[in-house]
Amino acid sequence: MIRLALSELRRYRLPMQRIALVFLVLLPSLYGGLYLWSNWDPYGHLGDIKVAVVNEDRPVTVEGQDKPVAAGDQVVDELKADPIVDWTTTDAEDAAAGLSDGTYLMTITIPADFTAKLASVSSGDPQTAELVLHQDGANGFIIGVAARGLSIELQERINAAATAAYFTVVFQQLGELRSGLSTAADGAHQLEDGLATAHDGSGTLATGLVTARDAVTQLTDGANQVADGNQQIADLVDPVADRLIPAIPPVADAATRLTDSAAQLAGVVSDTQDGIAARTGGVLGRLNDLVAATDPSDPHYNDLVAARDAANYANDRANEVSTFTHEVTTAAQDVAGRAAAIDAQVPAIQQELRQGQADIDRLASGSRQVADGLAELGTGLDTAVGGANQLTDGTGQLLTGATTLADGLDSAVGQIPDLGQADPAGTAQQVASPTTIRTDAVNTAEFYGEGLAPFFFGIALCVFGVAGFTVLRPINPRGLASRARPVTVALAGYLPVASIGVSGGLVLTAIVGFGLGLDARSWPATLGLVVVASLAFTAIAHALRTAFGVVGSAVALVLLMLQLTSCAGIYPRQTLPAAFQVIHPLLPMTYVVDGLRITMTGGPGDRLLRDFLVVGGFLLLGVAAGIAAVAWRRRWTITQLKPVLGE
Repeated sequence: MIRLALSELRRYRLPMQRIALVFLVLLPSLYGGLYLWSNWDPYGHLGDIKVAVVNEDRPVTVEGQDKPVAAGDQVVDELKADPIVDWTTTDAEDAAAGLSDGTYLMTITIPADFTAKLASVSSGDPQTAELVLHQDGANGFIIGVAARGLSIELQERINAAATAAYFTVVFQQLGELRSGLSTAADGAHQLEDGLATAHDGSGTLATGLVTARDAVTQLTDGANQVADGNQQIADLVDPVADRLIPAIPPVADAATRLTDSAAQLAGVVSDTQDGIAARTGGVLGRLNDLVAATDPSDPHYNDLVAARDAANYANDRANEVSTFTHEVTTAAQDVAGRAAAIDAQVPAIQQELRQGQADIDRLASGSRQVADGLAELGTGLDTAVGGANQLTDGTGQLLTGATTLADGLDSAVGQIPDLGQADPAGTAQQVASPTTIRTDAVNTAEFYGEGLAPFFFGIALCVFGVAGFTVLRPINPRGLASRARPVTVALAGYLPVASIGVSGGLVLTAIVGFGLGLDARSWPATLGLVVVASLAFTAIAHALRTAFGVVGSAVALVLLMLQLTSCAGIYPRQTLPAAFQVIHPLLPMTYVVDGLRITMTGGPGDRLLRDFLVVGGFLLLGVAAGIAAVAWRRRWTITQLKPVLGE
């Protein structure tokens, strides 16, 4: 078997033949190495990409700002502060010409109304500001992809800058609002205290009004009684006064006449009394003489005694009349004096009586008015009591409302953060970009090409398997015609190409490691998987070429295409179409790429072991298929003697 394999290699003695063998050794490096070299670190050369920036923005003076705002200039400054590409400020004409001839791979135009639309936030009618990115697909498809990423990045930066400017104003106004609400809250607490005092006062007022109403009710009852009594007095006095006042002058006149009559009577009586007294005295003296002169036995003696006693009695009465006459005269004189005084005071007495009558009438009327006024006052106090109760209820509701207002304002003040008072611009910047993304990734590739390496290692090794048997024969015809066992013949055709494939894989690994700087996590595992993968792909290509000849190489090429599209070498398996997801786990390159990704950038060891076992299984399957193909090829047919396609 080894001898047959070496004899196959000894066939290539001419320089061009040996160059062909060297080409096969270098084929994986040419395919995989060159591609990885060209794409090893494209992001490290972004600074060489020219992007034109056309700033047509016009500054705008925003209300509340001392200086005009030029958002376009700020965007340009922001871009140049982080030169991820070569930002070149130019005019629209140069930008268009440069984009057309490839000088600029992209242009960014800041419209004239850019600042105006950003500033429209303060007007209550905000408008969306926009940047215009121009690209030319003739400069490369990836430019469009980069433009989309750049547009997202620019939008985030501009939004952050605009938001920061907006929040700067908001925080300043927020501070004023918070201060105003704090003042309002203090005022609400003062109002609450005042309403509490008013509520207590209204309660006291209501209680006092109730007491006053009860007192007025009692006063009204008393005033009604006084008014009724005064009216009764007036009713009694008025008729008497009405009769008395006109009667006073006649009484005075009658008194005068009575005095005159008494004086006349006294004079008459005095004159008569003197005559009567003299006469009764004379009669009594004669009768006494007669009685003394008459004999008691005289029948007329008793008559004389009786007459004498009667005369004595008359004399006594005459003396009494005289005394009474003197008293009457004295009384008449006194009455005359009094009558004169009364007659002199009659006008005054009449005036005083009239005044007294008027006073009594006014007192009766006034007491009635007082009673009526007290009744109205009582009614008013009833209304006042109701109003005071309503006032108490109202002040209670106002107090509750003021308490709610004060609590609400306190809550509002507490809910408004005290942000940005010392540094509103800095705080606004933090709020505009409140988060930062900290990437905590494991098993990552440092360079773009390092991430692509597992995929292109698999492609390069598989391509070698397809191309290797275009230079070397899959089987030795002499061995196929000999009595050697199929396994010997198969391995004799397989091992020369397999050894070259392993050499090519190791050369590729060395070039990428030393030339491009690949830093594999595990070099032994990487080298081991490269060897096993190269042997497996070569074994599969050997079996197909042995079984089907040139058609087998075509089948191997188709198999290569299927593996390229289904191994998820660049994008995750979940992004593949459904058909490719179905064949994804059925092909060896899937496990080669996954295993190399783990050995180069890290990953779970159990999955790496699985990848080794699966790729080793495909190796054994390919070798077994090659042996079976040799056994099958030993059945000579016309087709084998004259194949449809030459080998």
